[in-house]
Amino acid sequence: MQLIFRYILFVFIIGLGSVANAQNPVIQHMSKVSNLPDVEFYDIAEDNQNYIWLAANKGLYRYNGKSYKHFSHPQQRGNSLFQLKFDAKNQLWCNNIYGQLFYVENDSLKLFYDASKLVNGQLANFEILENSIRLFTVIGIFDIDKSTKQVTEVFKGMCITNAKDGNNNYTFIINHEGDLERHRLYKFDNNTSIKILEITSSNRIQSPRIFAFKNTVFFTHKSSNENVIYKIDKIKNTSKKVVTPARLKNETIYNVLNIENNYWFLTSSGVFVYGFENETFTFKEQLFSKESITDVQVDFNKNYWFTTLDNGVFVSPNLNIRRVELSNIDSKITASVALQNNQFVLGTNDGKLLFYNHNQLTKTLQLPGKKIIGKLFFDAQSDKLIVSINASESFVVNLKNDKILDVNNRFSVAKTFSKIDDNTLFYGNYRQGIVYKNPFNHPEQQILKESRVKASVVSNNHLFVSYIDGLYKYNTKTFNAEEITFNSKSLLVNTLTKTNGTVWVATQHNGLLKYQNNTLKPSGIKLPENLQINAIHADGLVLWISTDAGLFQYHTKTHQLKSLSAQDGLNTAVNDFLILQNQIIVSLPKAFYVLPKSDALFKAFKTAKVRVEAVKINDRDTLVATNYKLPHHLNKIDISFNSNGFQSNQHVSYQYRVKQIDTSWQNIPLNTHFVTFNSLSSGTYTFELKAQNLSAQQAVFAAPISFVIAKPFWETYWFYGLVVAAIIGLVWLYFRWRLQQKEAQRIAEVDKILIDKKITNLRLENLRSQMNPHFIFNALNSIQDYIISNEKELASSYLVKFSRLIRMYLDYSQQNEITLEEELNALKLYLELEKVRFEDELEYTISIDNQLKTKQIKVPSLFIQPYVENALKHGLLHKLNDRKLHVEAKIIQQNKLEITVEDNGIGREQSEKLKRPNQQHKPFATKANEERVHLYKNKLKRDIAITANDLYDENDVAAGTKVVITMPIH
Repeated sequence: MQLIFRYILFVFIIGLGSVANAQNPVIQHMSKVSNLPDVEFYDIAEDNQNYIWLAANKGLYRYNGKSYKHFSHPQQRGNSLFQLKFDAKNQLWCNNIYGQLFYVENDSLKLFYDASKLVNGQLANFEILENSIRLFTVIGIFDIDKSTKQVTEVFKGMCITNAKDGNNNYTFIINHEGDLERHRLYKFDNNTSIKILEITSSNRIQSPRIFAFKNTVFFTHKSSNENVIYKIDKIKNTSKKVVTPARLKNETIYNVLNIENNYWFLTSSGVFVYGFENETFTFKEQLFSKESITDVQVDFNKNYWFTTLDNGVFVSPNLNIRRVELSNIDSKITASVALQNNQFVLGTNDGKLLFYNHNQLTKTLQLPGKKIIGKLFFDAQSDKLIVSINASESFVVNLKNDKILDVNNRFSVAKTFSKIDDNTLFYGNYRQGIVYKNPFNHPEQQILKESRVKASVVSNNHLFVSYIDGLYKYNTKTFNAEEITFNSKSLLVNTLTKTNGTVWVATQHNGLLKYQNNTLKPSGIKLPENLQINAIHADGLVLWISTDAGLFQYHTKTHQLKSLSAQDGLNTAVNDFLILQNQIIVSLPKAFYVLPKSDALFKAFKTAKVRVEAVKINDRDTLVATNYKLPHHLNKIDISFNSNGFQSNQHVSYQYRVKQIDTSWQNIPLNTHFVTFNSLSSGTYTFELKAQNLSAQQAVFAAPISFVIAKPFWETYWFYGLVVAAIIGLVWLYFRWRLQQKEAQRIAEVDKILIDKKITNLRLENLRSQMNPHFIFNALNSIQDYIISNEKELASSYLVKFSRLIRMYLDYSQQNEITLEEELNALKLYLELEKVRFEDELEYTISIDNQLKTKQIKVPSLFIQPYVENALKHGLLHKLNDRKLHVEAKIIQQNKLEITVEDNGIGREQSEKLKRPNQQHKPFATKANEERVHLYKNKLKRDIAITANDLYDENDVAAGTKVVITMPIH
């Protein structure tokens, strides 16, 4: 049942500003985006390197886009500084109340002159001339020479205010003539003065100020009642009092600026903007009415900086974008719709309909109950407003009489509306798409599809509807459906719009597409990658596209793409928006943005010059230069850089390239202002850096820096030469050593051959001595006696032993060394035969140490026998009885073998006496052994020692001989 409310529950005809505050440009307060050092600021200026300079109560500050640097001087009296001015060399000057004049040089504040005796504690104006500083004080005008600091008086009188225009100075001076004070305004051309205006008064006028511009000079002062304004004719040097605008009559005027041919009056009630034509001020607008604005600076990117007396500094990134706050109501905006011309309606979460005309709230309608308005649709033909509630309710408002009609759930929970023709309306909700015939009076319903609807548009007699499961095209006559696919796949479409027969399709996964001539293809619009489109609306040939990154404008004919983002002050994700006749409305829960549809809306962003601010080498600061020559160990390089500008740390991206390393530019993360190279190898490197504002078309480049890192000494040519020489020398020494080694080896081999030959000869000589005729003769006689005596067994045994001994001698004489066992066995056999010779008058013993491994120990062959033979032949042979011979082999210290041959013969001295005269020489075998010992010690490096000692009894009578042979166990 329809219930018609014949009355309007709430209709408020509201004056300007009762719900919506005055429209102010979008701003960023510097205290929220940076560590603003003060709240009280007097002046602001931008230099040619795009630094922002601020004169504040706490001193002078410089902002580079990310931080503030404080400038002070040790002789500075008082922190506050004023009147920021640049000279022809872009050098900044300022002063203080105490008369001190300062300038900035080499990143520090310098004291130029202390004029405290001239200013008498009053803030004095000053102007910068070519060779001097002109100071306007309460006692006169003075020029201070820049070089000599010499002070010259130019004019005598109480100078209250001054302004400079080119080479001309306009100065307001008070002269006393009797009881009268002559208030005069002079024009100074160099040192020539021209009186332009004179005000005679017994009372001193208040707050006189002069503001000089290119075409106009204004003089203002405060009378007893209001502000007075004079216009100065710069050509005729005359003055004329003009009508003071009503809004300015009682304001405190801090400054007047000319910005874009308008005059900005900076007052304690914000900024008043006026045009001036035909001697008349025309009011344009008032900005920031609650702020005491002291100065305004428009920077290189057309950001407007405002300084205040008590609220710090704030910046308007785009003066054309206005923000209207809904601060006087608790409602939140949930829906919006454009009406005709520049009218629109906002729907709230508590059932209010806010009607605006030219951004001014004109009336408010209240729905019955606190309804959450989800969607609004305006039917221009019937002048009716459909209000869809996010529940099973909907209303129709007749805008002709503001009557509200409850239509139950006819249009509830709407997602989209599209007017098909004068009597047909498409309506889509969360579960179906519906076509209504006669939607407002006795509607006829046709359900097109049971599915959640997202968007719709009508173009070329076709209805395009985006469902959750695909995009469909309907014939508006028959409503036959055809699915539109892309790459043979269904589409998930967020929003739709049309321009001149082209349907623009913003998809979830395939970007922005266009449907043209029954073909779906990519749009060709170069939007940033991975950008989610929230809404898209057409305005003639222009497309407006809203995204989380801001708002884009695309012209379908010129294909020009422009954008508005957080850098323009649109620091929010743009979901939906309205296109009005002259402006765009972007709604937020508690405010809305107003964007004029003009070229002035879009700024051409620039990038400030990028500079290398610091270079660290191995973590130590060094002076910034374009070329560095470094030793090899100073190879850790840190480079810090910056591009100035408002919030440049958020809006400027950097790339670098080292030609010798990188083939392409390397990206630096946003808000990162340094690059570190931890360990550069030796070589020449050229560091290149570029910066680009995210919204700018072109990048700017820093001056390249070259680093030449010397090679370590081990990589230098002289070191290579030294190494080559050393290698050649070593090779030469090696081959020389090898040749010497081979020569020594050859000599050693020859020596060995000679030694072996000599040892062999010595062995043969030894053998020959052992096989002496006496021994052989005696042995054969003994055999003959045994045969004659018919002692065949003894003869046979003796003969066997004799033959075995001869065979041993012959075998062992062929070897240099034999085992100790073989040596002792031969010695035993020899002693057995010699015992027969001595007719058994010989007692001998051979003792062997149990620790000796006689089968493994090597000794020179037939080495012991000659000493045993000497004992028998020279010691025991001449003794008649009790002949004893003892041979002992044992281990002594240091792993040595000791062999002892001891007899109890007549001794060496008595034996020498018994020799025949022709036998006064050493036995042949003994001499041969001594030569063998010499060869073993010197040539074969075997330490063999032989000592012979005479033995005596207690009566000192010779009692035998003891021969001791020591040799290393081998």
